[in-house]
Amino acid sequence: MPSHPTTRRVTAANKPGRRDFLTAGLGLAAAPAILRAASARPNVLWIMTDEQRPDSVGCYGARWARTPHLDELAAEGSMFASTYVPAPVCVACRSALLTGKRASSIGVLHNQARLRDDATFLPWRFADSGYQTASFGKKHYFVKGRQAFQTEEGNADDKHVHGTRYLQNHKPEDWNALSYQSRAAEGLRRSWILAGEFPAREEESAERVNAQLAMDWLSARDSSKPFFLRLSLNAPHTPVVMPRRFLNAVDSDAIQLPLPTEAQLRGQPVREREALHPFQGTSHLSMDAIRRLRQAYYARVAFLDDVVGGFLHWMRTRGLLENTIVAFMSDHGTHLADQGMLQKQTFYEQVGTVPFFVCWPGNLPAGQRIAQPVNVGSLMATFLDLAGLPTVGSHYPSLGPVLRGESPAAAEPVFSELAYGYQGYRDDHRQVMIRDGRHKLVLFHDPKDPQRFDGNEDGALYDLEADPQETRNLYGLSASKTHIRRMRQLIRVWDQRSA
Repeated sequence: MPSHPTTRRVTAANKPGRRDFLTAGLGLAAAPAILRAASARPNVLWIMTDEQRPDSVGCYGARWARTPHLDELAAEGSMFASTYVPAPVCVACRSALLTGKRASSIGVLHNQARLRDDATFLPWRFADSGYQTASFGKKHYFVKGRQAFQTEEGNADDKHVHGTRYLQNHKPEDWNALSYQSRAAEGLRRSWILAGEFPAREEESAERVNAQLAMDWLSARDSSKPFFLRLSLNAPHTPVVMPRRFLNAVDSDAIQLPLPTEAQLRGQPVREREALHPFQGTSHLSMDAIRRLRQAYYARVAFLDDVVGGFLHWMRTRGLLENTIVAFMSDHGTHLADQGMLQKQTFYEQVGTVPFFVCWPGNLPAGQRIAQPVNVGSLMATFLDLAGLPTVGSHYPSLGPVLRGESPAAAEPVFSELAYGYQGYRDDHRQVMIRDGRHKLVLFHDPKDPQRFDGNEDGALYDLEADPQETRNLYGLSASKTHIRRMRQLIRVWDQRSA
């Protein structure tokens, strides 16, 4: 395991100012080389968010989105139009990303699972090759006695508001907060803050604080070495709060999202109807509440966009985006009353796919839109490949050849997996999703005993070409048996390949 040196102290002379940070604008391709590293190896900047749907970003076709900086970043590089996650929950996805391993192979399929004490992380490969590595913001992977980056600082939340409550004697009613009231059993109830105003100065928000920590580190680091930096922001994850100037950033009337029909809800798998709807369902919410929570979510993304834009502008004006690979992605999406739910823990497109784009001006083509579905689990292998480092050990292939325009994305199945873990409903049973062509299959499937759940798969099959909103579950139809049989065999092959 590489050493983890502490960050050099930031002085008044080199500390970045708030004015630098809050100034908008990117212009990645035209940066002066003020602080260029001596090495020709590329720097890596990984910007990661939490619980962000593709339709929160304008370049994915959402007319209501207000994301000029993210749209500009995507235009500078390659945008993946259909990107699935290794697992549609925070800890499982983040653990898979950092190790390069599929979630079930490392035993992390839900948010309370821990990595084994001997876990290894792909960012170590950068440290071993002379990079300075750091991550600021949300961590959300658990392992004893080791960490993925040499420097890890910051927090998901700030001192003023948590995912379910206001702190520091701030009263929710003073900040026009909307909280969710769960109908789940006592031990599972959640009161997520779905909308509200941030109750302090903007620079005290977790997003601004973590970006400032990253700027402090960049100012103090040894500029003769390349860097691998992750900025890991909690937004737009709950608490869905934003500074006052962003409260009305998005017009609620412009948001066009369907609500589920009764027939659609009846066709959902039993696991969703019995485990998830009591925990995170929306049937008891008024239309006014649904409109408000949706507007607040997209307004929080507008705030997030401003944070990212300010951070990139600060880097650009100091030459820190020269020869720097930049990737933007999220760990999973979220429901906004579509499918009759909030939150995650499903494989519907709103949750199982995320925005994902990569740029490296002057080295990778700009303006590419890649339609073939991919898995964002390939991120670390892609970073390693583009930096000229070995990708051996990753379960996910590098997307480097696709980004370089050397070959199209392979038309291969894409997989994701999950276990509830603590819902009190088949908690240790793995659910697996496969996307193959136009069809998506989701069912319970044990990687060690493929016949274990025969007759109790609780499956869902959707034709995404004919039914992109996933309103008709085709699993029980006789005409679907051939597709199901073929896709179950592909799951078995995938399990064997990664065993």
